[in-house]
Amino acid sequence: MADYALQRVSELIKDEPSIDRIRELVNQITKEKSTIDYQLNKDSKKSLNDVTSSLDRMHLARKNVRMLKDRLREVSTLSQENQSSIERYEVINEATAIHELIEKTTSMYNKIIGFNDLLTRLSEMMDNELAQDALQSGIPNLLQIHYLLTMARDFHDQSLILAQTSTEDVQRTMQRVFQRLPELIQKFDRLLESLIFDIVEAVRTENQSLLIRLFKIIDLEDREDIKIEATRRIIESKEREQDARKIRKLPSTYGITGSRDEAPVTQYPSPAALAQEITNGTIQTRLQPRGYKKFLFDKIKSSIQDVFQEVRREYSGEKRFEVLNNLDWVFNELLVVKDHVSNLCPAHWQLFDKFYELYYHELNKLITELVNAEPETLIILDILDFDKTFQSTLRKDFGFSKDQAKSVIGEKEKETLLSDYLNLIVTKSNEWFGNLESAEMKIFVERTTPPHTDSEGLLFLDGTKTCFQMFSQQVEVAAGSGQAKILVGVVDKLCELLAARQKNWMDIISVEVKKSVEYNHKVEEDPESVTPEEESSGGLVEYLIAVANDQMKAADYAVAISQKYGSIVSKVHEKSITNNIERTLDGFAEVAKCSSTGLIKLMFDDLRKPYTQVFGKNWYTGNQAQQIADTLYEYLGDIRAQMNPFVYSTLAESVIEETILKFVECLKYEHSFKSKHNKFLECMKRDFEVFYKLFVQFVPEEEREIIDDKFKLMEFFMDFSCGPVNGIIEVWTQCLEMYWDCPASFLSAILKCRKDVDSSTLKSTVATAQRIASSPQRANQLRAVDLQPTFISRFKIA
Repeated sequence: MADYALQRVSELIKDEPSIDRIRELVNQITKEKSTIDYQLNKDSKKSLNDVTSSLDRMHLARKNVRMLKDRLREVSTLSQENQSSIERYEVINEATAIHELIEKTTSMYNKIIGFNDLLTRLSEMMDNELAQDALQSGIPNLLQIHYLLTMARDFHDQSLILAQTSTEDVQRTMQRVFQRLPELIQKFDRLLESLIFDIVEAVRTENQSLLIRLFKIIDLEDREDIKIEATRRIIESKEREQDARKIRKLPSTYGITGSRDEAPVTQYPSPAALAQEITNGTIQTRLQPRGYKKFLFDKIKSSIQDVFQEVRREYSGEKRFEVLNNLDWVFNELLVVKDHVSNLCPAHWQLFDKFYELYYHELNKLITELVNAEPETLIILDILDFDKTFQSTLRKDFGFSKDQAKSVIGEKEKETLLSDYLNLIVTKSNEWFGNLESAEMKIFVERTTPPHTDSEGLLFLDGTKTCFQMFSQQVEVAAGSGQAKILVGVVDKLCELLAARQKNWMDIISVEVKKSVEYNHKVEEDPESVTPEEESSGGLVEYLIAVANDQMKAADYAVAISQKYGSIVSKVHEKSITNNIERTLDGFAEVAKCSSTGLIKLMFDDLRKPYTQVFGKNWYTGNQAQQIADTLYEYLGDIRAQMNPFVYSTLAESVIEETILKFVECLKYEHSFKSKHNKFLECMKRDFEVFYKLFVQFVPEEEREIIDDKFKLMEFFMDFSCGPVNGIIEVWTQCLEMYWDCPASFLSAILKCRKDVDSSTLKSTVATAQRIASSPQRANQLRAVDLQPTFISRFKIA
């Protein structure tokens, strides 16, 4: 404590203290000391009280031990005095024992004489009860029958043990006396069995008094069994101890070369020891446990097993799965046991728990059999729904906790069942989707009839509606199961199938577009060389429009499913459903884009010829831009009437980009620009005026900035083509601000067509432009902003 005080003072004054600070520290330490003193005083008083209390108890214990010793001494003294004070005590004691033996012998003789009459009376009573319906008669003599039978059995047990210490003749005589008893025991057991099988029904028929008597009999039997088991253990322990003392006193009989025969195994407690205890009066009833409590629970188990066997017979063959809708009786039985039967028997039996465990075991076996029967998907949902109802009922009606209300299938088996269901759904859905895809792909490839037209004049195919009808049906069934895992799993699996379908659509679109383009080229070059295998069916444009429209319908269907079913599950599962649906939405957008891309390829494949003439000699006096505009006008006009407006707006924007991109990619022919009298510039203005007039007809006025943004590139193009060479880098910097990913190859291709730019200037200008585009500072700025690629990034002239 002193060390602690010094350490504490040292900590407090480690800085140079002032006098005021020292006073403050003194007050603080004084307060701390007062607190510690108070606590010490309090703890000391508590410890002292504990010690005082312990000493008082010790003194009391010593006093009690002394008193016990004194009383034991008094008992011993009285015993000795009585033996010495009574003349010829040993003779009187022996005579008394003989008298008691004579009385017991007389009693036994009388019992043997009347035993047959007792058995006859018992037999008549039990035959009478067995001949009637126990629930109707109420078995009024049940307790009397049990009392008389117990008395007979006790006499039987004691007599046989006593006979084993007598002659063989006596043993044979006793066996004849008790010859009828086993049959009566069997009758009594049958009587009890009939009652046990009707325990629940006895409550329903208001036979509670009968159950009370039954349970009293079982309780008495159980207590007597416990008593005799304890008694036998005491007798056995005592006899073993006596035998051990005898063995220790025996002299050694073993020689160096010899050995004694193996001693027979001793039975404990021996008949002699038991007979002695019967004679002494220690044992006055049975000699062995009779196991009626086990009998009760075994018969309850058998009764429940019999009921479930009857259920199996009732619902067999094709009806086996109907049992799932007819198991409410299980809950009713358990409720009767919980609310009524368990109140009529000793609480420590935990009768309801036993009933529940037995019913659970049998239900588990029954449900497992159904699971192993490889049920269809709807039956699997019924099984899972029953399991959910089972757990819910246990919590709601029986007060089980969440942990206590375990799955009747088993958690591991339930997961397997969920997996089986999902696998079946995947297998069947794969088959359905596969058949659907084969049909719709065949229709798409052959194109023997035009697509359907809806009320708004938009084209569509049947496949998407059929696909989502299947999707919705399976999701509806899964949602009806009440199993969130199943709903999420089904949505996940079906979304995977949708993703595969989307990929197949994109693959077939790419193949058909390529086939159509190659066919058109071959027909133009050499019509007679085209083989039947290479022919491409017409109507591809209409079918691409229909496929693009279908993607928008599919997206609407998917969003409706997400909103409808996401709201009925928890937030975690809702997020999973939403994420899966969002992935499919991305896929639908990809297919729509693929269709639009196919349309654009077909459009601009028709425009190959006029584009090859751009920037050439004939271009300056020709009408190539007008030819391009007229063709695009026909395409866009027809498509607008047949395509979903949202997809169309995206397509129109892509057409604008492709028109410009194809135009500037004509730089690959490396025609020299005719800059004299601004001829090149005038032609550029002419062409883009034609294009602008075309596109404003197909883009709403409120979206015209889309055209302006795209055409801004052409302003840079003309500046690069016609502006002063020393101003090119400045224009390039401005161009990068709007088209951040514009390739330097674009500038290089333009400069190659300018007569006023020599090779050296070309190289240095392009190198400078490249350095500006790829500078580290600019790269860091771009990384900080989420930018989408611009259409000029696709520029290529190779």
